[in-house]
Amino acid sequence: MIVVMEPNAPESAVESTVAFLVQSGFDVHRSSGQNRTILGVVGDVTRDDMAVVRELPGVAEVVRITEPFRLASRRFRKEPTIVEGPWGRIGGSDPWIALEPIGDGTLAGGRDTELDAPAGTDTPYRLAAGRPYDAAVWRGRITPDSVGALTCLSLHPQVMDRHWPVQFVERSPSWGANSWIGAAEKVLERNDSQVVLLEAGGEYPNGARTLEIAAIARAKLNTHLPIVVDVPTIAQRAKYCAAVAGAAIGSGADGVILRVWVGPESARARVPATLTWTQGVELAERLRTIGAAVRR
Repeated sequence: MIVVMEPNAPESAVESTVAFLVQSGFDVHRSSGQNRTILGVVGDVTRDDMAVVRELPGVAEVVRITEPFRLASRRFRKEPTIVEGPWGRIGGSDPWIALEPIGDGTLAGGRDTELDAPAGTDTPYRLAAGRPYDAAVWRGRITPDSVGALTCLSLHPQVMDRHWPVQFVERSPSWGANSWIGAAEKVLERNDSQVVLLEAGGEYPNGARTLEIAAIARAKLNTHLPIVVDVPTIAQRAKYCAAVAGAAIGSGADGVILRVWVGPESARARVPATLTWTQGVELAERLRTIGAAVRR
């Protein structure tokens, strides 16, 4: 890291900062100008180290100059990663659009961890072909192989039986891009799963959420991993889903999740931010058009 001292910081403050860093086990290289001193710090710098140094008298700024991750970094892999399999292609030139099925027996796509998937005979005929979706997603720990014709991926971080080697790493509402990528780094280090970053929005004290386009943009610059946006979690209401999904694809996200009613047409979803089948199909087709325009 680099420690930038305040203009005309007293020599005692500079020496005190250097002494603290040396005592903490770092090598320090000092560069003094006419009005400002800069300290180059070499060693295994943590977030806590940076926070403590910022509080020292006379310190103006602390800048990390090394990345806190390697396997997930674009320096490690220049080309974007494409997570590909029976669930389609997450990453690449076309947006990946996943269905979160809501209907009789699904309870918000399996939020209840004790529920099994709906039997194939109970799935509406419209799921038989799967179009226009690439895959289904499930939030519970017990995940089916498929929903209708769609291969089903688990969003749960501790799924009981992961059928496919894909793991979604959700960004905590308080995380910046580096913390998000750092969490993905830990997954890459400990297993051979294919990793996808999941953006579920920032959170206000009143519970409302916002799509963090800046986090997506920063992550796209620093990692080769694909990014998928959890539209219903951010939108919270069906009428906002189209705007959130369009902004997500327009900002560079590689895919989105749409919550769609797959139960009887005469019934109504009891889960927020659920689109009708017709709304979901129309939005999916619109998003593919947006994706084609953005990636041209």
